[in-house]
Amino acid sequence: MADPGLPAPNPTTSFWQSSSRPHVETTRSEPLPETRDVVIIGSGITGCSVAQWLLKEDDDISITVLDARGICSGATGRNGGHIRCVAVQDYDRLSRKYGHDAAVKMVRFSLSHFESIASTAREFGNRIFEDSEIREVQTVSAILSQTKMTEMTTMLEQFDKAFPDLKGQWRICGPEEATKKYGLIGAAGALIGHAGAAWPYRLILGIFSSLLEKHHERFSVEPSTPAISITRVQSNEYPYLVNTPRGCIKAKHVVHCTEGHVGHLLPRLRGLVFPRRGQMTVQAPGPEYPALDGRRSWSFYFENGFDYLSQNSRTGDVFLGGGDIGEDAYLSQLGESSDEKENVVAKAHLVGILPSILKRAPSSAEHNPRGLEVKSSWTGIMCTPLDGLPLVGKLPQAALDRPSGSHNAAEWISAGYNGYGMVNAWLCGRATAQMILKKDVSSWLPEQYLITTERMEHLNTRWTSIVQSSQGLRALL
Repeated sequence: MADPGLPAPNPTTSFWQSSSRPHVETTRSEPLPETRDVVIIGSGITGCSVAQWLLKEDDDISITVLDARGICSGATGRNGGHIRCVAVQDYDRLSRKYGHDAAVKMVRFSLSHFESIASTAREFGNRIFEDSEIREVQTVSAILSQTKMTEMTTMLEQFDKAFPDLKGQWRICGPEEATKKYGLIGAAGALIGHAGAAWPYRLILGIFSSLLEKHHERFSVEPSTPAISITRVQSNEYPYLVNTPRGCIKAKHVVHCTEGHVGHLLPRLRGLVFPRRGQMTVQAPGPEYPALDGRRSWSFYFENGFDYLSQNSRTGDVFLGGGDIGEDAYLSQLGESSDEKENVVAKAHLVGILPSILKRAPSSAEHNPRGLEVKSSWTGIMCTPLDGLPLVGKLPQAALDRPSGSHNAAEWISAGYNGYGMVNAWLCGRATAQMILKKDVSSWLPEQYLITTERMEHLNTRWTSIVQSSQGLRALL
């Protein structure tokens, strides 16, 4: 697999980032710190989480966060704004592969993210919480065929048995309710549940700003400062040299939080994790769609692919993403690590799909004869591991082309969320921070997420079989 490289220097403009926070965006140390206990590469939700938990749980630790571009300019600042796991479908998929107990632990881990993120935002003050627009939402997953309706009904029955304490939090409605109450067109029914939504960019910049103010003597954030290379040297105190265009930082620990770009500094992960480009739009529906509500989000599952939609609770703007409809469409974006260009086909689908899936108000053509206004569109880079699970923990020798370290000084990773970073990254980051501090996380972090020598062997074996398969990556799907 090709080197995903550094993040593209001139990315498409994300609507989320239109309200920047200049203090954090321009804050840099002059000069760079010479030494740090921990250098974190990547300033999205994962890097923010690692930094926040380290600073919270160790009064002496020193940290620098590096980013090749602006703070939170990557995947976290480009996503759909959902804090949502597909719990019913996830339990079905994961229990088949890993068994009941492991699946329950993984689903509960994802479900706990909304409250963890919301409570952390509250700890940093009401301004950050309100500015981030963190809120609970009702989720509506459209079921578009009777066959899928039957499958989903069975999945929900099994889910309720596995999670008796959650029984009733998800339910299935029929076609009449799906149309009348939720405005769905042509749906056989819908899965109704609960999730969260937020303005992730504002959240992360707000937390970083607060951390800088409180811990400025031992914490720094360095935008436009890419990590060019990492060298391990014979030093007991600071064995890692993190080289940047602005100079070198000596560190005890290095944490890789760069999602789709993680293979750039960790070449042995290339082919085991893939960057994947996703498309987003913001559209102004106007008075045409009275069924829309800022406390509701939608998903639309097609035979191959799905779209996802949420609405800003204050402006009414609709955030609609996806557009990779069909096997070939999904495959075409695997390996894409540049967010400088849009996916024209996916964008065309997203711009035109809303009138086909949600009911309009009567006489809506008179209200808005020109149709929906597309206010913004952009792309972002996700990370897809071969086994579909996040990679968390101390990097083993099999993942490195330089000597691995001990728990006293090592390289770490938290990445590979497969498009579901908002229900994985925050607590994966917390787990990474606590492992650096030599704390036990086994009671709540799924062990399948740990990047071990055995998992590396399994991933390499799977990659070899895919390369040798006549179907290639189609075998993975």
